[in-house]
Amino acid sequence: MRIAFFVCAVALMAAVSSKSAFAIKEFGEQFGRVYVEGSKDEAFKALVGEAKCNVCHIDKENKKKHNPYGDALHDLGLDKKKYQPMLKSDPEKAKKEIEDILKKAEEKKKEGETKTFGEKIQAGELPGGDKLGKQPTSAKLISFNNASEFVELFDGKSMTGWKVNENAASWKVEDGCLVCQGERSHIFYVGDSKPFKNFHFKADVKTMPNSNAGIYFHTKFQESGWPKYGFECQVNLTASDPIKTSSIYQVKNVAEPAAKDNEWYTQEIIVQGKQITLKVNGKTLVDYTEPEGQKAGNDFTRVLDQGTFALQAHDPNSRVYFKNLMVKRLD
Repeated sequence: MRIAFFVCAVALMAAVSSKSAFAIKEFGEQFGRVYVEGSKDEAFKALVGEAKCNVCHIDKENKKKHNPYGDALHDLGLDKKKYQPMLKSDPEKAKKEIEDILKKAEEKKKEGETKTFGEKIQAGELPGGDKLGKQPTSAKLISFNNASEFVELFDGKSMTGWKVNENAASWKVEDGCLVCQGERSHIFYVGDSKPFKNFHFKADVKTMPNSNAGIYFHTKFQESGWPKYGFECQVNLTASDPIKTSSIYQVKNVAEPAAKDNEWYTQEIIVQGKQITLKVNGKTLVDYTEPEGQKAGNDFTRVLDQGTFALQAHDPNSRVYFKNLMVKRLD
């Protein structure tokens, strides 16, 4: 029988009331110091605060039963019988060991899933499931009925829900990622017939040196060419184009690279009314308000409307990886 170690003591600094409802608050405080205290994602802070002990446990279940994240922590050695006395006799050592276990758990993942627990946390998700500690029902057809939750757009295994226009060979699925390299091509999300207007989009992106790509929003499928409709969020850290990652291409440009090649970064695109916000790893790089009466361009519209998402394969010398693509409607 597994021992309940109660990482559920999620006092979590400002995220949860100081009156801890949990057995050993220091476990939760360590989670808070590592993941919540420095986070700029207010939605994630609120989610952790709502989940409380369900960060690791399952709502209304015996506390000796954990969700997948709790199981991973237990398997790595987070044990109530060990750390409860150590927190009294040598608190600094105990806190350091707990933090080390949390860091090791970042590399673990639930069997059958593509994202590690660390990647889920980085994306603003609870690592063990929903706020009740339960796992969402998997399905090939995506439902957006619950606008309060992020929904994955890419299953990590296939291009289901996506449609390539020209040069299909420029796209493949590899190790849970959508990978582009080849002649100009765009892959459009077609998994939901309702267009996206106000939304919060996230994707993890990794570029190889001198690579160029893009993430389109408020766009629509076209058979060939550079997408005419909507906006492009630039993907480019070291390619020759001076317009860099997280620019709204030719609308609000960023001149300095915000991340590094060969390393994953999280791109966020938030559209609400006339406001577009682009973030990299939680840092806001673009905060753009569309002027009243803005007219669509002839070659590229670049005005707020509604539509779908698309990813760009720019050229044969550019290789870019995308994973953990998800969206939350804000309508």
